[in-house]
Amino acid sequence: MIFIFNVNVTAVVPARNEGGSIKATIDSLKAQTVKLSRIIVVANNCTDNTAQIARENGVKVFEMMKNTQMKAGALNYALEKILPAMPPQDCILIMDGDTTLAPTLVESCLACLAANPMAGAVSGIFTARPTSSLLGMLQAMEFWRYRRQIFQNGMRAFVLTGTASLFKAGALKAVKAARFKGTLPRSCGSYYDTIGRTEDNEMTLALLTLGYDCLAADTFAQTDVMESPKKLFLQRERWYNGALINLKAYGKALPWYLRWVYWRQQIGLFLSMIFLTLMLLTLLFCAIFGILQITWLWLLLLGMLAFERTATVWRLGVKARLIALCVIPEQLYSIFLVFVFDVSLSHFLTNKKGGWHAT
Repeated sequence: MIFIFNVNVTAVVPARNEGGSIKATIDSLKAQTVKLSRIIVVANNCTDNTAQIARENGVKVFEMMKNTQMKAGALNYALEKILPAMPPQDCILIMDGDTTLAPTLVESCLACLAANPMAGAVSGIFTARPTSSLLGMLQAMEFWRYRRQIFQNGMRAFVLTGTASLFKAGALKAVKAARFKGTLPRSCGSYYDTIGRTEDNEMTLALLTLGYDCLAADTFAQTDVMESPKKLFLQRERWYNGALINLKAYGKALPWYLRWVYWRQQIGLFLSMIFLTLMLLTLLFCAIFGILQITWLWLLLLGMLAFERTATVWRLGVKARLIALCVIPEQLYSIFLVFVFDVSLSHFLTNKKGGWHAT
């Protein structure tokens, strides 16, 4: 069933050197069950043929050759051109240039907006593009479990993901106005924050601070995974560190219940770091002094963990089930992520300025 929505939807796709994927991205936009009014690709400091391919596929292209404000700067460049003339009920779909959408994504997001007058934006749920590597599969499994967390959170988005999120034009205009008034912590003079490292996370906090609901729709945006430990490290260090910086900047501006939700996530990561360190030290101590014993209780706990890990990725297929059943690959992956959080936390505490990596 296709709903009839009396709104125009414009897609804005910031893309840096996405010549290999931009056609698939555009095709997925053209295949939406709700026809888009405009598709705009922002070629952000591209040195490849991204802009050429986009034009050949019949979409509008804005080229930025000297953008120093990363993805947020590219988004602001496009939004400053198109948003002032848009009525508040119209919508902007923002998505990455390496992402493809389920055909009903826009329709599902519009239905969520229509059902909740307080909603300022709706996020799709990101899933991993097919991958043959173990590291890629571990990320795919992580993404799939994140979907479960969203359902448990009442379909409220933790972050309005850059892979695909639909915004009311009026909500974005309210964010810009609040930045000028000083209602929001950072006054960057435009829509997206150009000071921090995680513009999607900051936009979520901005909308929540202004009283909007940020929702998630049960629809998918398929994106790339990081195929090397180095790329994964750079991506997650930016995510973790950027979230900490944004939470510090917003401070008491967020309602208390939202402070609890977002700081609880960070505290959970911190406690995981402490627990993992203590566990490894305990195992090392027991191994050195010959007091490490495997009992039926440990085997029972291991079996319960393997069952839970396998059940929660069952729909991803046999490969994901086997990886989860082995337990060890996911535990090593968790250790790696905890290490990245440790680095991110140290950068946060020492005010070390990290870079933005197109990952």
